[in-house]
Amino acid sequence: MALNKFLGVFWPKNAPKLNHAVTPRRDLRWPLISLGFMTGCWTQGVIAQTVPADLVDIPLEDLFATNVLDAEVTKEGKSRWHMSYRFTRSEFDEYRSGTDTLTYDDVLWSGPSEPRTDDNYPVVPTEIHQEVHTFLVGYEYSPTLFFRLAVPLIEQSTDHISIVPGYDEFNISSDGVGDVLALADYELGRTVNSAWRAVAGVSIPTGSIDEEGDTPRAPGDQQLPYTMQIGSGTWDLPLGIVYDKYDQYLNWGVEARAVIRTGSNDRDYRLGHKFSTGGWVRWNNFDRFRPGLRVNYRWQGEISGDDVSLLLPNPRFPYPAPVVDPTAFGGQQVDVSLFADIEISNNWSLYAEYSKPVWLNLNGPQSAENYHFSFGLSTTF
Repeated sequence: MALNKFLGVFWPKNAPKLNHAVTPRRDLRWPLISLGFMTGCWTQGVIAQTVPADLVDIPLEDLFATNVLDAEVTKEGKSRWHMSYRFTRSEFDEYRSGTDTLTYDDVLWSGPSEPRTDDNYPVVPTEIHQEVHTFLVGYEYSPTLFFRLAVPLIEQSTDHISIVPGYDEFNISSDGVGDVLALADYELGRTVNSAWRAVAGVSIPTGSIDEEGDTPRAPGDQQLPYTMQIGSGTWDLPLGIVYDKYDQYLNWGVEARAVIRTGSNDRDYRLGHKFSTGGWVRWNNFDRFRPGLRVNYRWQGEISGDDVSLLLPNPRFPYPAPVVDPTAFGGQQVDVSLFADIEISNNWSLYAEYSKPVWLNLNGPQSAENYHFSFGLSTTF
Protein backbone atom coordinates (compact mmCIF):
# COMPACT_ATOMS: atom_id res chain seq x y z
CA MET A 1 0.00 0.00 0.00
CA ALA A 2 2.80 2.40 0.87
CA LEU A 3 4.49 1.70 -2.43
CA ASN A 4 1.28 2.23 -4.40
CA LYS A 5 0.67 5.51 -2.59
CA PHE A 6 4.23 6.65 -3.30
CA LEU A 7 3.91 5.70 -6.96
CA GLY A 8 0.75 7.75 -7.28
CA VAL A 9 2.84 10.69 -8.45
CA PHE A 10 4.07 8.53 -11.35
CA TRP A 11 1.08 6.41 -12.33
CA PRO A 12 -2.67 6.93 -11.90
CA LYS A 13 -4.24 5.08 -9.00
CA ASN A 14 -6.48 3.20 -11.41
CA ALA A 15 -3.58 1.85 -13.47
CA PRO A 16 -4.51 -1.63 -14.70
CA LYS A 17 -3.07 -4.59 -12.87
CA LEU A 18 -2.66 -6.96 -15.74
CA ASN A 19 -0.63 -10.11 -16.08
CA HIS A 20 1.81 -9.35 -18.87
CA ALA A 21 3.83 -12.38 -19.88
CA VAL A 22 7.34 -11.79 -21.12
CA THR A 23 7.58 -12.79 -24.76
CA PRO A 24 10.49 -15.27 -25.13
CA ARG A 25 12.15 -14.29 -27.15
CA ARG A 26 28.34 -9.65 -53.38
CA ASP A 27 28.80 -9.81 -55.77
CA LEU A 28 32.52 -8.92 -55.80
CA ARG A 29 33.38 -9.32 -59.46
CA TRP A 30 36.20 -7.38 -61.04
CA PRO A 31 34.75 -3.90 -61.12
CA LEU A 32 34.29 -1.94 -64.30
CA ILE A 33 31.37 0.27 -63.35
CA SER A 34 32.24 0.80 -59.69
CA LEU A 35 35.80 0.36 -58.51
CA GLY A 36 35.29 -0.41 -54.90
CA PHE A 37 33.27 -1.12 -51.91
CA MET A 38 32.54 1.17 -48.97
CA THR A 39 32.64 -0.18 -45.52
CA GLY A 40 30.72 0.88 -42.47
CA CYS A 41 27.09 1.62 -42.95
CA TRP A 42 24.13 3.84 -42.50
CA THR A 43 22.26 1.30 -40.42
CA GLN A 44 25.23 -0.31 -38.87
CA GLY A 45 25.83 3.11 -37.44
CA VAL A 46 23.66 2.06 -34.55
CA ILE A 47 24.91 3.14 -31.16
CA ALA A 48 23.72 0.89 -28.37
CA GLN A 49 20.18 1.88 -27.31
CA THR A 50 19.28 2.47 -30.91
CA VAL A 51 16.02 3.51 -32.50
CA PRO A 52 14.61 1.66 -35.52
CA ALA A 53 15.28 4.62 -37.81
CA ASP A 54 18.99 3.91 -37.33
CA LEU A 55 18.51 0.36 -38.60
CA VAL A 56 17.17 1.50 -41.95
CA ASP A 57 20.48 2.58 -43.42
CA ILE A 58 22.21 0.31 -45.92
CA PRO A 59 25.93 -0.48 -45.54
CA LEU A 60 27.88 1.76 -47.89
CA GLU A 61 30.00 -1.15 -48.93
CA ASP A 62 26.86 -2.97 -50.04
CA LEU A 63 25.55 0.14 -51.77
CA PHE A 64 28.64 0.48 -53.87
CA ALA A 65 28.68 -3.24 -54.52
CA THR A 66 25.40 -2.80 -56.36
CA ASN A 67 27.43 -1.09 -59.08
CA VAL A 68 29.58 -4.17 -59.61
CA LEU A 69 28.21 -5.78 -62.74
CA ASP A 70 29.47 -8.61 -64.85
CA ALA A 71 32.21 -7.28 -67.13
CA GLU A 72 30.97 -8.69 -70.43
CA VAL A 73 27.34 -7.84 -69.72
CA THR A 74 28.32 -4.29 -68.80
CA LYS A 75 30.37 -3.84 -71.96
CA GLU A 76 27.35 -4.83 -74.00
CA GLY A 77 25.26 -2.27 -72.10
CA LYS A 78 22.67 -4.87 -71.09
CA SER A 79 22.84 -4.70 -67.29
CA ARG A 80 21.78 -1.44 -65.66
CA TRP A 81 19.55 -2.54 -62.76
CA HIS A 82 20.28 -4.03 -59.36
CA MET A 83 17.95 -5.54 -56.77
CA SER A 84 18.78 -6.86 -53.33
CA TYR A 85 17.22 -8.06 -50.11
CA ARG A 86 18.91 -7.71 -46.73
CA PHE A 87 17.91 -9.13 -43.36
CA THR A 88 19.39 -7.50 -40.27
CA ARG A 89 19.07 -8.54 -36.62
CA SER A 90 20.40 -6.73 -33.56
CA GLU A 91 20.11 -7.69 -29.89
CA PHE A 92 20.70 -5.66 -26.73
CA ASP A 93 20.88 -7.17 -23.27
CA GLU A 94 23.06 -5.21 -20.83
CA TYR A 95 23.57 -1.63 -19.70
CA ARG A 96 26.48 0.77 -19.92
CA SER A 97 27.13 4.20 -18.45
CA GLY A 98 30.31 5.62 -19.87
CA THR A 99 32.60 2.60 -20.04
CA ASP A 100 31.09 0.93 -16.94
CA THR A 101 28.90 -2.17 -17.19
CA LEU A 102 25.70 -2.06 -15.13
CA THR A 103 23.31 -4.79 -14.01
CA TYR A 104 19.54 -4.49 -14.28
CA ASP A 105 19.45 -4.05 -10.49
CA ASP A 106 21.81 -1.08 -10.83
CA VAL A 107 19.40 0.64 -13.24
CA LEU A 108 16.07 -0.37 -11.62
CA TRP A 109 14.85 1.89 -8.84
CA SER A 110 13.49 -0.38 -6.10
CA GLY A 111 11.05 2.11 -4.56
CA PRO A 112 10.86 4.45 -1.52
CA SER A 113 13.50 2.47 0.37
CA GLU A 114 16.12 3.56 -2.19
CA PRO A 115 17.00 7.12 -3.21
CA ARG A 116 15.76 8.02 -6.70
CA THR A 117 18.54 9.45 -8.90
CA ASP A 118 19.07 10.42 -12.53
CA ASP A 119 20.58 6.96 -13.07
CA ASN A 120 17.80 4.67 -11.84
CA TYR A 121 14.25 4.22 -13.09
CA PRO A 122 10.99 2.51 -12.05
CA VAL A 123 10.83 0.73 -15.43
CA VAL A 124 13.82 -0.93 -17.13
CA PRO A 125 13.93 -2.62 -20.56
CA THR A 126 15.94 -5.84 -20.45
CA GLU A 127 16.26 -7.64 -23.80
CA ILE A 128 15.65 -5.71 -27.03
CA HIS A 129 15.27 -7.54 -30.34
CA GLN A 130 15.27 -5.58 -33.60
CA GLU A 131 14.90 -6.97 -37.14
CA VAL A 132 14.86 -5.20 -40.49
CA HIS A 133 13.95 -6.57 -43.93
CA THR A 134 15.31 -4.10 -46.51
CA PHE A 135 14.45 -4.17 -50.21
CA LEU A 136 16.70 -2.15 -52.52
CA VAL A 137 16.48 -1.20 -56.19
CA GLY A 138 19.40 0.47 -57.97
CA TYR A 139 19.88 1.94 -61.44
CA GLU A 140 23.14 2.73 -63.28
CA TYR A 141 22.60 6.13 -64.90
CA SER A 142 26.19 6.29 -66.21
CA PRO A 143 29.51 4.53 -65.51
CA THR A 144 30.16 7.04 -62.71
CA LEU A 145 26.67 7.75 -61.32
CA PHE A 146 24.33 5.28 -59.65
CA PHE A 147 20.89 5.81 -58.05
CA ARG A 148 19.13 3.56 -55.53
CA LEU A 149 16.05 3.40 -53.36
CA ALA A 150 15.75 1.33 -50.15
CA VAL A 151 12.50 0.41 -48.40
CA PRO A 152 12.74 -1.19 -44.92
CA LEU A 153 10.22 -3.29 -43.01
CA ILE A 154 10.96 -3.14 -39.27
CA GLU A 155 9.97 -5.49 -36.45
CA GLN A 156 11.02 -5.20 -32.83
CA SER A 157 10.09 -6.20 -29.31
CA THR A 158 11.36 -5.26 -25.86
CA ASP A 159 11.05 -7.12 -22.56
CA HIS A 160 10.79 -5.04 -19.37
CA ILE A 161 10.93 -5.30 -15.61
CA SER A 162 9.37 -2.72 -13.30
CA ILE A 163 8.23 -2.01 -9.75
CA VAL A 164 4.71 -1.13 -10.89
CA PRO A 165 2.10 -3.63 -9.63
CA GLY A 166 0.76 -5.73 -12.49
CA TYR A 167 3.75 -4.82 -14.70
CA ASP A 168 6.52 -6.73 -12.93
CA GLU A 169 7.41 -8.22 -16.32
CA PHE A 170 5.90 -7.16 -19.62
CA ASN A 171 6.65 -6.87 -23.33
CA ILE A 172 5.90 -4.24 -25.96
CA SER A 173 6.41 -4.52 -29.71
CA SER A 174 6.02 -2.50 -32.90
CA ASP A 175 6.40 -3.05 -36.63
CA GLY A 176 5.86 -1.30 -39.95
CA VAL A 177 7.49 0.36 -42.95
CA GLY A 178 10.43 2.50 -41.89
CA ASP A 179 11.96 5.63 -43.40
CA VAL A 180 12.62 5.24 -47.12
CA LEU A 181 16.19 5.98 -48.22
CA ALA A 182 16.98 7.58 -51.61
CA LEU A 183 20.68 7.78 -52.52
CA ALA A 184 23.07 8.64 -55.32
CA ASP A 185 26.72 7.60 -55.44
CA TYR A 186 29.28 9.20 -57.70
CA GLU A 187 32.77 8.13 -58.71
CA LEU A 188 35.06 11.05 -57.90
CA GLY A 189 38.15 9.54 -59.50
CA ARG A 190 40.01 6.36 -60.26
CA THR A 191 43.40 4.91 -61.06
CA VAL A 192 44.30 1.47 -62.35
CA ASN A 193 43.78 -0.11 -58.91
CA SER A 194 42.03 2.45 -56.68
CA ALA A 195 38.98 4.67 -56.57
CA TRP A 196 37.31 7.51 -54.67
CA ARG A 197 33.53 7.49 -54.36
CA ALA A 198 31.00 9.70 -52.61
CA VAL A 199 27.38 9.10 -51.62
CA ALA A 200 24.64 11.55 -50.67
CA GLY A 201 20.91 11.32 -50.36
CA VAL A 202 17.87 11.83 -48.22
CA SER A 203 16.00 9.73 -45.68
CA ILE A 204 12.28 10.31 -46.18
CA PRO A 205 10.23 10.26 -42.92
CA THR A 206 7.75 7.57 -43.95
CA GLY A 207 8.17 5.57 -40.71
CA SER A 208 5.66 6.03 -37.89
CA ILE A 209 6.53 8.03 -34.77
CA ASP A 210 3.06 7.47 -33.26
CA GLU A 211 3.35 3.81 -32.21
CA GLU A 212 1.33 2.96 -29.08
CA GLY A 213 1.18 0.09 -26.62
CA ASP A 214 0.22 -0.93 -23.09
CA THR A 215 2.78 0.46 -20.62
CA PRO A 216 2.72 1.14 -16.85
CA ARG A 217 2.34 4.87 -17.42
CA ALA A 218 -1.48 4.82 -17.65
CA PRO A 219 -4.42 2.53 -18.43
CA GLY A 220 -4.79 1.44 -22.05
CA ASP A 221 -2.42 2.21 -24.91
CA GLN A 222 -0.04 5.16 -24.72
CA GLN A 223 2.78 6.56 -26.83
CA LEU A 224 5.73 4.14 -26.93
CA PRO A 225 9.32 5.25 -26.22
CA TYR A 226 11.78 6.43 -28.85
CA THR A 227 13.28 2.95 -29.19
CA MET A 228 9.92 1.55 -30.30
CA GLN A 229 9.11 4.17 -32.94
CA ILE A 230 9.58 3.03 -36.54
CA GLY A 231 10.90 6.28 -38.08
CA SER A 232 12.81 9.43 -37.20
CA GLY A 233 10.04 11.86 -38.13
CA THR A 234 12.57 14.18 -39.80
CA TRP A 235 14.14 14.55 -43.24
CA ASP A 236 17.68 13.27 -42.70
CA LEU A 237 20.77 13.63 -44.90
CA PRO A 238 23.16 10.66 -45.24
CA LEU A 239 26.62 11.54 -46.56
CA GLY A 240 29.77 9.50 -47.11
CA ILE A 241 33.11 9.24 -48.86
CA VAL A 242 35.40 6.24 -49.41
CA TYR A 243 38.82 5.35 -50.73
CA ASP A 244 39.18 1.78 -52.00
CA LYS A 245 42.43 0.04 -53.03
CA TYR A 246 42.31 -3.35 -54.72
CA ASP A 247 44.50 -5.86 -56.45
CA GLN A 248 44.26 -9.45 -57.51
CA TYR A 249 44.31 -10.97 -54.02
CA LEU A 250 43.40 -8.21 -51.59
CA ASN A 251 41.05 -5.25 -51.26
CA TRP A 252 41.33 -2.64 -48.52
CA GLY A 253 39.87 0.76 -47.90
CA VAL A 254 38.91 3.54 -45.50
CA GLU A 255 35.80 5.69 -45.31
CA ALA A 256 33.93 8.37 -43.37
CA ARG A 257 30.16 8.87 -43.18
CA ALA A 258 27.54 10.95 -41.39
CA VAL A 259 23.81 11.31 -40.97
CA ILE A 260 22.63 14.87 -40.43
CA ARG A 261 19.17 15.36 -38.90
CA THR A 262 17.12 18.38 -39.93
CA GLY A 263 14.69 20.26 -37.70
CA SER A 264 12.39 18.56 -35.20
CA ASN A 265 9.57 16.13 -35.88
CA ASP A 266 5.87 16.53 -35.06
CA ARG A 267 6.53 15.34 -31.50
CA ASP A 268 9.12 18.05 -30.83
CA TYR A 269 12.28 15.95 -30.75
CA ARG A 270 15.10 15.09 -33.11
CA LEU A 271 17.30 12.02 -33.08
CA GLY A 272 21.03 12.52 -32.64
CA HIS A 273 23.39 13.24 -35.53
CA LYS A 274 25.74 10.38 -36.44
CA PHE A 275 29.36 10.17 -37.57
CA SER A 276 31.54 7.13 -38.17
CA THR A 277 34.80 6.13 -39.77
CA GLY A 278 36.53 2.83 -40.33
CA GLY A 279 38.58 0.56 -42.50
CA TRP A 280 38.39 -2.94 -43.92
CA VAL A 281 40.37 -5.62 -45.67
CA ARG A 282 39.00 -8.33 -47.96
CA TRP A 283 40.76 -11.38 -49.33
CA ASN A 284 40.09 -12.20 -53.00
CA ASN A 285 42.30 -15.24 -53.42
CA PHE A 286 39.39 -17.69 -53.24
CA ASP A 287 37.37 -18.48 -56.31
CA ARG A 288 33.85 -17.43 -55.30
CA PHE A 289 34.23 -16.90 -51.54
CA ARG A 290 35.72 -13.60 -50.33
CA PRO A 291 36.03 -13.12 -46.55
CA GLY A 292 36.88 -9.85 -44.87
CA LEU A 293 37.52 -8.02 -41.61
CA ARG A 294 36.29 -4.55 -40.71
CA VAL A 295 36.83 -2.14 -37.79
CA ASN A 296 34.50 0.85 -37.28
CA TYR A 297 34.41 3.78 -34.87
CA ARG A 298 30.97 5.36 -34.36
CA TRP A 299 29.71 8.44 -32.60
CA GLN A 300 26.12 9.53 -32.10
CA GLY A 301 24.63 12.49 -30.27
CA GLU A 302 21.83 12.60 -27.72
CA ILE A 303 18.21 13.07 -28.66
CA SER A 304 17.35 16.75 -28.81
CA GLY A 305 14.02 17.78 -27.29
CA ASP A 306 11.31 15.73 -25.58
CA ASP A 307 8.16 13.90 -26.54
CA VAL A 308 6.08 15.34 -23.68
CA SER A 309 3.62 12.44 -23.85
CA LEU A 310 6.38 10.22 -22.42
CA LEU A 311 6.98 12.38 -19.35
CA LEU A 312 5.69 11.81 -15.83
CA PRO A 313 4.15 14.56 -13.67
CA ASN A 314 7.27 14.81 -11.56
CA PRO A 315 9.52 17.79 -12.40
CA ARG A 316 12.54 16.28 -10.63
CA PHE A 317 12.35 12.82 -12.20
CA PRO A 318 10.16 13.02 -15.32
CA TYR A 319 11.51 9.89 -17.04
CA PRO A 320 10.04 6.51 -16.00
CA ALA A 321 12.57 4.50 -18.05
CA PRO A 322 15.99 5.04 -19.66
CA VAL A 323 14.47 4.56 -23.14
CA VAL A 324 12.43 7.77 -22.72
CA ASP A 325 15.34 9.82 -21.35
CA PRO A 326 16.86 11.81 -24.29
CA THR A 327 20.20 12.14 -22.48
CA ALA A 328 20.53 8.34 -22.25
CA PHE A 329 21.11 7.98 -25.99
CA GLY A 330 24.26 8.24 -28.07
CA GLY A 331 27.92 7.87 -27.27
CA GLN A 332 30.91 6.16 -28.82
CA GLN A 333 31.43 2.60 -29.98
CA VAL A 334 34.09 0.51 -31.76
CA ASP A 335 32.97 -2.62 -33.60
CA VAL A 336 34.86 -5.50 -35.18
CA SER A 337 33.07 -7.34 -37.99
CA LEU A 338 33.65 -10.53 -39.94
CA PHE A 339 31.96 -10.65 -43.34
CA ALA A 340 31.98 -12.63 -46.56
CA ASP A 341 30.78 -12.30 -50.15
CA ILE A 342 29.76 -15.47 -51.96
CA GLU A 343 29.36 -15.32 -55.74
CA ILE A 344 26.63 -17.73 -56.75
CA SER A 345 26.64 -16.96 -60.48
CA ASN A 346 27.45 -14.11 -62.85
CA ASN A 347 24.37 -12.20 -61.70
CA TRP A 348 23.68 -13.45 -58.16
CA SER A 349 25.61 -13.08 -54.92
CA LEU A 350 25.20 -13.62 -51.17
CA TYR A 351 26.51 -11.48 -48.32
CA ALA A 352 26.77 -12.22 -44.59
CA GLU A 353 28.24 -10.29 -41.67
CA TYR A 354 28.59 -10.68 -37.91
CA SER A 355 29.55 -7.63 -35.87
CA LYS A 356 30.26 -7.19 -32.17
CA PRO A 357 31.26 -4.11 -30.15
CA VAL A 358 34.70 -4.30 -28.52
CA TRP A 359 34.61 -0.88 -26.80
CA LEU A 360 31.71 1.31 -25.69
CA ASN A 361 31.54 4.70 -24.01
CA LEU A 362 27.83 5.47 -23.84
CA ASN A 363 25.66 8.26 -22.54
CA GLY A 364 23.95 6.26 -19.90
CA PRO A 365 22.62 4.33 -18.45
CA GLN A 366 21.54 2.80 -21.74
CA SER A 367 21.13 -0.64 -23.19
CA ALA A 368 24.20 -1.82 -25.10
CA GLU A 369 24.31 -3.79 -28.32
CA ASN A 370 25.30 -7.42 -27.88
CA TYR A 371 25.71 -8.30 -31.56
CA HIS A 372 24.60 -7.36 -35.05
CA PHE A 373 24.03 -9.88 -37.83
CA SER A 374 23.04 -9.34 -41.45
CA PHE A 375 22.43 -11.53 -44.49
CA GLY A 376 21.79 -10.41 -48.05
CA LEU A 377 20.98 -11.65 -51.55
CA SER A 378 21.50 -9.48 -54.64
CA THR A 379 21.25 -9.68 -58.40
CA THR A 380 21.89 -7.51 -61.47
CA PHE A 381 19.95 -7.50 -64.73
